Amino acid sequence: MFPDVTFSALVENHFAFMGAQRGDLHRKGAAIELVGRADFLSWWTPLIADVEVPPEATTVRLFPWSDESWPPRLADLGFRMSSELSYLDCPVRPGTAATLPDGVTIEVVASDADVEAFATVQTAGFAEPADTDEDLAWWREFLIEEARRNSTDPAQTFYVLRADGVPAAVSLTVVTDGVCGVYGVATSPEFRRRGYASRLLDRIRVDAYARGDERLALQVEPDSAAERIYLAAGFEPRFRSTLYSR
Repeated sequence: MFPDVTFSALVENHFAFMGAQRGDLHRKGAAIELVGRADFLSWWTPLIADVEVPPEATTVRLFPWSDESWPPRLADLGFRMSSELSYLDCPVRPGTAATLPDGVTIEVVASDADVEAFATVQTAGFAEPADTDEDLAWWREFLIEEARRNSTDPAQTFYVLRADGVPAAVSLTVVTDGVCGVYGVATSPEFRRRGYASRLLDRIRVDAYARGDERLALQVEPDSAAERIYLAAGFEPRFRSTLYSR
């Protein structure tokens, strides 16, 4: 199914994250389906060309294994490209985390208060201008539930960076078969442009090396400011996945 070992490892890590934190992942031989904990989180991806899109599917995710017939087929069914993800990775190398500025700490989520802090920062960090107070409240409660449920999983680590005791930036990792997937990197708007995301990544690198992980991996919007930051940090693009919605 997968073109090469690296490709397989990166995709499987992302699938592990989605199955743990966004819904239930089902492998059906000819396709993979994520049944999201909310409808808009669900997607379906074909593994072969000779398979029909389920009538109930509203979002289809294509990967490089999807042949060139899929985009026009999806267009005929009323799907339009809605977003794209660039998959990046880099080797885990020995190193030490940079000294944190005075008043800045990075801690692993270990209490219910930490869970709420994590979810609050992540909600603020990913908020869009069009989001309503109701939207933000829904996301905060959803992220609290997911962090509370997953933070005790030994394969997952949730980080909170605090500035003078105030939660300012967060990230989490999911480890599968030597790949440390980096997810949910977010900084509250009032704390941006202080290099806090880079500080979190430094800590994640050190922890990954200590565990014996081989690669760091993440997904980001192509050609975005975030992608440029990760490329400057040593990540390299491997492939893209495209989302089609109707």
